[in-house]
Amino acid sequence: MKQSILHVGFDDTDSRNGMCTTFLAYKIVEHLRREKVKFLDYPYLIRFNPNIPWKTRGNGAVALKIQTKTPHLIKKSIINFIKKYSAIQEGANPGLVFYENNEIPKEFSDFGKMALCTLVNRKKAKEFAIQNNIETFHLGNGQGTG
Repeated sequence: MKQSILHVGFDDTDSRNGMCTTFLAYKIVEHLRREKVKFLDYPYLIRFNPNIPWKTRGNGAVALKIQTKTPHLIKKSIINFIKKYSAIQEGANPGLVFYENNEIPKEFSDFGKMALCTLVNRKKAKEFAIQNNIETFHLGNGQGTG
């Protein structure tokens, strides 16, 4: 069975009252270790524009890069973690992205740098995802994917 490289990113699973996106990352990483996926890098904490008025606390997302023979099952399990642990009742609007490819194109880095310095609306983020074959999942208003 062929190995796939899967890039995973998620954000806005917390609220001002509780939960923590990095704690959820810990839970997901522990699960993935039990599933025997190969981690190709350390988990990344991705910082975004700190001046966003609706941010929860640190305005950071988490990114993972793994290798797996069963990307569809891994995606499903990560979606279940997002559903189970996100602070939806307290205003979280989690977003999750999957990109199945060996490398991240330069355009992705450029888009990320733009998100660090400016306000990126959901429409622009959704267009970018569609244009680049990025799978998305969100709960609430989808702010975590935007």
